Amino acid sequence: MFERTYDTTKSGRGAAGRTEPGRLTLGALRHLAAILFILSIPLALITTNIRYVANESRVYRYAIDSFDGVQRTGISRDELLRGGDELRRYFNSNEEPLTIRVERQGREVSLFNAAESSHLKDVKARFNLMNRVQELSILYGLTYIAVVVLWAREVTLRRLAVQVAAGCLVIMAAVVATAAIGLSGFDQAWEGFHELTFSGNWRFNTQTDRLIQMFPPDFWQSIVFFIGLMIVAQAALILIAAGVYLGVTGRRETNQNLKPYYA
Repeated sequence: MFERTYDTTKSGRGAAGRTEPGRLTLGALRHLAAILFILSIPLALITTNIRYVANESRVYRYAIDSFDGVQRTGISRDELLRGGDELRRYFNSNEEPLTIRVERQGREVSLFNAAESSHLKDVKARFNLMNRVQELSILYGLTYIAVVVLWAREVTLRRLAVQVAAGCLVIMAAVVATAAIGLSGFDQAWEGFHELTFSGNWRFNTQTDRLIQMFPPDFWQSIVFFIGLMIVAQAALILIAAGVYLGVTGRRETNQNLKPYYA
C-alpha cells in the first residue's frame, strides 16, 4: 500500500487545517491597504477641489460682483478684491493675527472685527488640516500603485482599475447624498456643518459684519454646488476610463482564451 503524505511547508494552513496566524494577518493587511486606497480617492478629490476653490481669485471676484459686496459693505470693489487677496495669503501663511486694512468712505478701517478674525483663524486651522489630508491621500495612493501594483505585483492592473472605480462610486454616492441633504434645507445643513466643525464665533450680523456681507449664504450654496459638480464630473471621467480599460483588457483576455488549438 502506498502511504499518503502531505506537504504543509507551502500551505497557509497548519497541521490541523487552520490558517496560520501570520498568513491571516498578512491577508488582513492586504485588504486594509486596498480599502485605504479606495478611500484615498474620495479624500483626494474632495480636498483637492476645495483647496483649488479656496485659492482661486475668480471665486472671490464672483462673491463680490454677484452678491452685491460693494453695496453691502460700503467698500469699493478694488479694496474688497485687495482684501480677498490678503485673505488668501493669510490662509497660506503662518502670520497671525489677521490684519487687513481697507479704505472706507475716506477712512482706513479694519476689514474684519475681532469675532470675524477669530472665526477666520479657525477656518485657517481647518484648511491646514485639510491640506495635510489631501497631501497624505495623494501620497498614499501613489505609494500603493508604485509598491503594491508595480513593484510587488500583488494587485493586477485590472484589479487596480476595479479599486479605482470603487473609489469613484463611493465619492459619487457621497456627493449625491450630500446634495439630497442640501436640497432638503441648505441653511439647516450649513448650520449643522458649522456646529460640527467650528467651536464658536461663526454667527454674524448681516447688517454690521463684513465677512457675511462679502460671502453671504447664497454664495456658499452656489459654491458648494459648484464643488460637488466638479467632484462628480472628475469621478465620472475616471470611472469611464477605468471601465474602458476593463472592457478592452477583458476582450483581449477572452480572445486569447478562444485561440484555436492545433494538435
